[in-house]
Amino acid sequence: MTVKHNDVQEKISPTISISYLETYPFPAFIVLPKPAFHDGPSQSRIIWKNDKWIKWSKNESLETLLEYDTLELFEDWLVSNQDESVFQLNHHHHSQDEFQQELYLVKSVIKSSTTKHDRSNTNIQYVITCFPVKPLISQNSIPTPTSNHYREDTLTPTNIDTENVQIRTPILQDTPIVSPEAYKEPTLLSLDNNDKSHNGQTHEKPNIPAYTPTALSTNPLLSCQALLDSTDWSKTTIGARKEWSPVIEMMMEVILRSPTQDALWLGDDFQMIYNDNYAQIVDHPHMWGRSAMVKEAWGPVWDGVKHLIDRCLEDGEPCYREDDLLLYRRGPKGYWVEKYHTWSFIPLFDENGKPLGLYNPTRDTTASVLARRRQESMRDLSEQLLTARTTTEYFNGIKEVLELNPKDVPFMMCYSIEENSESHSVKLELQSTIGVPDGHKAALNNLELPLGPEKYSRASFGSKANQLSSPTLSAISALSSGTGRVQYSYDRQSWPLAQAIATRQAIVVDDCTDIIKGFELRQWEALPESAIIVPISSETSVETPQAVVIIGLNIASPLDSVYEDWIHVLRAHLTSSLGSVRAAEAEHDRQLERDRMERAKTAWFQGAAHDLRSPLTLVAGPLDDILRTKLTVEQRNGLSLAQRNLARVQRLVNALLDFSRIEAGKLSGRFLPIDLGRFVGDLAALFRPAVERRRIKYVVHVEHHEGMVFVDPTLLETVVTNLISNAVKYTESGTITIELTYHHTYADIAIIDSGIGIPSAELNAVTDRFHRATTALSRGTEGTGIGLALSKEIVRLHGGDLLITSQTAEETQGKRHGSTFTARIPLIERQVVQDNMARTDFGAYGKAVVEEAMHWILPSDMDSESVGSELNESVSSRAEGFLFDRTDILLLVDDNTDMRHYVKNIFSPFCKVIEATNGKKGFEMAKKHQPHLILSDLMMPIMNGQELLTAIRSEPSTRMTPMVLLSAATDDELRLAAFVEGAEDFMLKPFKPKELLARVHLHMQMGKKRAHLEMMYAQRQQELAVILDYCPSGIMRANADGNIIYGNDAYRTYTGIPQDENLNNWSKYVSEDIREDLIEKWNNVLNGNQRETTETWKWSNGTSVSGTFIRLDMIDSKLSGVLGCLSDISYQEEKLLEAERRRIEAEESKQQQELLVDLTSHEIRTPVSAILQCSSLVKENLTSLQSQLKIVNGDGFKATPELLAEIDEDIEALDSIHQCGLVQERIANDILSLARIQLDMLSLHDFESDLKVEAKKLVSVFTSEAKMKKIQLVLEFGENIKKSGISLIKTDHVRLHQVVTNLVSNAIRFTATSTTRIVTVQYEIGFEPPQSENTCSPPLSTKQIQLPVKEDTNVYLYIAIKDTGPGLGAAEQAGLFRRFSQGNKMVHTKFGGSGLGLFICKRISELLGGRIEMESQLGVGSVFRFFIQARTGKPQLSLENSVSKLTLTTPTPTLTPDVNPSGTANTSSGLHLLIVEDNIINQTVLKRQIVKAGFTCDVANHGQEALDYLNEIYNINRKDKTEGRRPYDVILMDLEMPIMDGLTAVKHIRQSESEGLYNRQLVIALTGNARQGQIDQALAAGMDDVVIKPYKLPELFAKVKSKIQLKGDVLPNGPLK
Repeated sequence: MTVKHNDVQEKISPTISISYLETYPFPAFIVLPKPAFHDGPSQSRIIWKNDKWIKWSKNESLETLLEYDTLELFEDWLVSNQDESVFQLNHHHHSQDEFQQELYLVKSVIKSSTTKHDRSNTNIQYVITCFPVKPLISQNSIPTPTSNHYREDTLTPTNIDTENVQIRTPILQDTPIVSPEAYKEPTLLSLDNNDKSHNGQTHEKPNIPAYTPTALSTNPLLSCQALLDSTDWSKTTIGARKEWSPVIEMMMEVILRSPTQDALWLGDDFQMIYNDNYAQIVDHPHMWGRSAMVKEAWGPVWDGVKHLIDRCLEDGEPCYREDDLLLYRRGPKGYWVEKYHTWSFIPLFDENGKPLGLYNPTRDTTASVLARRRQESMRDLSEQLLTARTTTEYFNGIKEVLELNPKDVPFMMCYSIEENSESHSVKLELQSTIGVPDGHKAALNNLELPLGPEKYSRASFGSKANQLSSPTLSAISALSSGTGRVQYSYDRQSWPLAQAIATRQAIVVDDCTDIIKGFELRQWEALPESAIIVPISSETSVETPQAVVIIGLNIASPLDSVYEDWIHVLRAHLTSSLGSVRAAEAEHDRQLERDRMERAKTAWFQGAAHDLRSPLTLVAGPLDDILRTKLTVEQRNGLSLAQRNLARVQRLVNALLDFSRIEAGKLSGRFLPIDLGRFVGDLAALFRPAVERRRIKYVVHVEHHEGMVFVDPTLLETVVTNLISNAVKYTESGTITIELTYHHTYADIAIIDSGIGIPSAELNAVTDRFHRATTALSRGTEGTGIGLALSKEIVRLHGGDLLITSQTAEETQGKRHGSTFTARIPLIERQVVQDNMARTDFGAYGKAVVEEAMHWILPSDMDSESVGSELNESVSSRAEGFLFDRTDILLLVDDNTDMRHYVKNIFSPFCKVIEATNGKKGFEMAKKHQPHLILSDLMMPIMNGQELLTAIRSEPSTRMTPMVLLSAATDDELRLAAFVEGAEDFMLKPFKPKELLARVHLHMQMGKKRAHLEMMYAQRQQELAVILDYCPSGIMRANADGNIIYGNDAYRTYTGIPQDENLNNWSKYVSEDIREDLIEKWNNVLNGNQRETTETWKWSNGTSVSGTFIRLDMIDSKLSGVLGCLSDISYQEEKLLEAERRRIEAEESKQQQELLVDLTSHEIRTPVSAILQCSSLVKENLTSLQSQLKIVNGDGFKATPELLAEIDEDIEALDSIHQCGLVQERIANDILSLARIQLDMLSLHDFESDLKVEAKKLVSVFTSEAKMKKIQLVLEFGENIKKSGISLIKTDHVRLHQVVTNLVSNAIRFTATSTTRIVTVQYEIGFEPPQSENTCSPPLSTKQIQLPVKEDTNVYLYIAIKDTGPGLGAAEQAGLFRRFSQGNKMVHTKFGGSGLGLFICKRISELLGGRIEMESQLGVGSVFRFFIQARTGKPQLSLENSVSKLTLTTPTPTLTPDVNPSGTANTSSGLHLLIVEDNIINQTVLKRQIVKAGFTCDVANHGQEALDYLNEIYNINRKDKTEGRRPYDVILMDLEMPIMDGLTAVKHIRQSESEGLYNRQLVIALTGNARQGQIDQALAAGMDDVVIKPYKLPELFAKVKSKIQLKGDVLPNGPLK
């Protein structure tokens, strides 16, 4: 094929299959390399590209698509020899299309035989195939941002490690397409070139393990590449591989690199060759090389694809299917598994057009198909439920949507839930179903279920809390993701609805086949086997779910994590939607309730108004009659006030009646044709005196109109009067304008004012009944909230509307503000009833309102001050028992003139009354006159009563003035707010005069007393301030939060804090080294539980102080904060320094003592170890020599009896040397223990050990010494040990052995010269301590215990050591357990000893929770008894008698000797050891002992030499494993060595092991440093174990054995015995 590129004809290599590249599912192109002579930018040229590349690159060239640097990297990758590498291409310049922006590029190098133009490097063409990064690479193979193979913003050639990254992503399957048993014919291919099948003999199929998804990693012979290379193709119809067409070779290279599942069908019988990914969907390797045109190759999908294969072969046209459902695999239960593939058949031709076979690429798209289908269901469900407003619509919407997805929802049942908290049960009602027959027993319409206690316990939640365990889980259980968000139920008879509701967790019913028998089959081959119950609530909710849904699970798709996540997303969406629906229903119910309440309220007001009219009439008549009689001025003024307010109440009642008639539809207009202009002008004229009295400009503009307007004059008068009166009421200055304008179909009556305005947020509510604007409430303007609502209803009765526009001063930022009320009256002709022609009295309502308006407070009155009342000398100020004083001042603040006059008349006889018309003026008068009490109304203009109260309390000169508020509002919130702000009292209107007088009198007297106390307090405060300022000590005061609120001058002098500096910055005036410590101590003072705290420190200015701080709340709970006093103690600084110096010297002395202990321990133990080892070795050698000499016969050397006697004497001498060494070891242990006790360094470490074994081991140590001194050594175990079966005891056996060793050693030493020589060691246990403090013997009482004894049961271990020595007298026993005490002066001379052993035994027994005592009798012997507290170990042996209880008693001692000397280690093992020791003697002796034991060893003098040996071993091992040093099984290393000590050496060894230079080395420390801290240090440095010198060789070998067995090593001659 020839293509034209840049006007040059380029011939594509015939080995390249263009048809394959055209149908390749991802971008692909062919590129030429750049010429060798070109030095500039890349000239690589794309000579061919498929449609996918054109779409992805938008047909751009490489030079345009890539930057210069990345283009060079691409060229380098192209010409590199790394065939297995891929190149990551990231395109940032276009949006997401069909393919992702990031691609992996795979190259195939094709060499052409000829080219059109002869140029260098043009005989090579590169076929580049691409695949997306994310969808086709497995999770383990996607390079992460932290990987070396990943660059986010650049294009980088990437070499992917084939061991860690799988470019060809395996698609996991459960079973092969066709089972191996389906194939009966033998294969024609040989997997082994050496197979004998070429002789024509029939051979069986090679025994290859069954293929699994991990088979390639475990058996590389099964990989398709290996099979391709190992198959003898010459025996097949397609012939030897060297004869294959280049097209086949190119295609093979492509499919083997392809990330998809690709196969080639070659030859006449269409033999299958495929890649590793394709191997996972066929019966691999049985189908390798077999014919694809057989049913066995395709299994159950053969009938669906055979005709497509035939058509492709006959017509030669490719065949393509996208997201095709292929039921080729059955799950564990035998049902088909839902699988989708995008695949194609593409004919393959060679370079001459000859057909070669078919190319069959396929890609598993199951995940995307399932995700798309489920996402569509979620989208439809969201759209459907978005419009649901009732639960019925909600459940029907769920049914309508999920019914369209029968694959994932084969059946469904939705239940609503109603909880009954009294009976702890829920009622369920079936709302909707899918695939469920009516009346089925599994879908009852109504259910009532009890809720268990887990419903009320959060403990029931959690991961799989109620999931049952089953040895045979179903397929659903086996394939579940196991996220823990669902629980499982194995009930096959009923739905576990109660469990799902109680736990609020989704429940999977593992097997529901019996429950759903008879359900409708909506999809697949059978009904579902499992279902899931989903409570419609949050997973973490503690409330009862509002609904529950039962959904059948897809039988063709396992409940994996994706399926489960979709269920949970569905649950979350249903939960949120149900909450919205329930909220909408609740809001609808609330609206219905509000409407009902409004109707009830109107009906109540109607009844109340009717009931009020009669008493009001009876009050108005007599009142009018009295006013017509002769009255005094004062009487007439009072009655006129009552008459005006009575008229106001009558108008309110009439308005309420009008409202009730409008609500009932009984108020109809009595329309008359009138001159609307004259009507409005006359009404406006009524208000002119009231408006001009307030000094407001009043403008009336009436447009001329010839016609008449039909209105109800009485009702319209109410509207216009209410609107004008509102304007007058809420306008303090400016203009009020009345306008009447006519339009084509209506007339507008507008009342325009420049008043306070209405906030824009309240315009829609201002005409609601009983609503008052916040601006009116804040200014205290009187009103009922009925006028505008009534006016609106009347205008609507006329067919018009009431229009309102308004702006407040805050909204206009001080510019023009006010309101415009427009009553729009339609100009229509109405029917007039003759009975209503007579006009009623015009202006009656308006005149009454104007009369009331004439008494409203004037703006000028608000700024004027009322003259205070003069006291009536004729009235006693102490009348009726009140204690008013003539000079008392009462400030009265009220905007209502009538109310002020009324209250003033009440108080004038008793005190001076001054008046103010609003809160602002009242505040100014309060500051000027300093009243004794303020009596204020709550609702007032300019500044209301609550604002006045706040101002009074904020002003220092008036904050103590008592204040009483009056209000007609009954709102409890207003009362509470007043008391919170500091009001003394709050009285409601109407009030009784005497009650008001009494309350004001009470609060005024209390206020005067309080003012007096405040004055006295201020004087004391001043006196205290003077004292504190002149006090020589520093005084400070802090509040409860720790903020310093006071500090006198002395305090600032001590601290160095300047006068202008905040005292809370004190931390800046102390040095940094103590700052944090002082801050922490200050916090402890504030938050601790100490009443008094004293600290000393030094300030930065050099002043040393002692501070005492007292928590006042701990002195008196009513107080709070901290009071502190600082004293200068600089003179004590030298004493403090001296004390600190002594403390440091003491610590240094302690460290020197520790060093001395360590040095002494090491220096004593090392030679003692040498003595013991040498004596043991020499004795063993002499004994062996003696034995050999005794058996020598014949003519050779024969030992004389004298020689053998001398050898016996030498052996006895060696025994003496060994015993002396043991004595020196015990002395060293005693000295070390004494030092630890003195330095408080003795630590205890409990561990479990066999009591009898340890006792026998300990006694065996003294066997030789006792034998030498002819002493009978007896070991006894008490009856309780035998009966209880207790053998393992947990305690510090090391310290226990030290006590027993000292006591046994003493007993042997003191018994050696006695006539009767017996030393008895007795062990016993008990479950109770001794009966008294004066004895260490086991108690005589009995106690029943349960057998076997549980582990960690507290027990008491009683031990006694009895000897037949000389005994001690009473005087000698008195100081026996004191340090360096030996009874008398002759003891040391005669018996030896250091005098430390018994002192140490006493202290150790006390540390172990017990004590020690001694009984002795001269000439008879001594008994040392002690006991300790311990715990039992794990029970081991069963008891001989099967009693359940045992009675323990004090045992009768029986002496049973039990001597068990230890033997030597088995010498059959071939261990190789390294001894690292600087002491030549110890080094030599240990080497001889190891060699004699049958082992081999090397020696090193220090740690560096040991490292050199190891380096030599592992350096040689890497080069030649047959030469060099043998690796060491164990390294025995001393700690204290020159050049390099043991701790440093082991650290180097562990470091080399971590770097992979050494194998794991077993290193055991040998040291004379027996302190626990040093042992811990050695283990922390890397030692495997620590052995203390002197050691016993059998114990050392035993420890080596245990460590090697723990490590898991096998010795050359078997395990170490």
